Amino acid sequence: MVKNTKTKNEYITSKDLAEQTKTILEAVDFSLQKYHKETEARFDGLTKELYAVRSELKTEIREVRDELKADINNVQILIDGYVKAQEDFKQEFVIMKEEVRMMKQIFKEKLGVEIRAF
Repeated sequence: MVKNTKTKNEYITSKDLAEQTKTILEAVDFSLQKYHKETEARFDGLTKELYAVRSELKTEIREVRDELKADINNVQILIDGYVKAQEDFKQEFVIMKEEVRMMKQIFKEKLGVEIRAF
């Protein structure tokens, strides 16, 4: 910092003002550089944290996606099994219906008894 060595009767020259301005600008520049470094460090830390969170989220999303795929696959297997069971039941019903029809016809022909539903 520049000390004022002038006495009361002396005037401040433009050279004196230039020196003071230079000193002030250097001090401001030093302070700004200090804050710039601190800010850069904070942003670097935040950037690292954001990348870590992003990586964790990607991992979690993949895990949830894989679990969802497995659950959907299980549901699909269950539905396929249910549909197959229904088709088997339908086929058995058709076969039994035909067998009952044939039994009724035999009872009618051989025994002379007609069987009807109410």
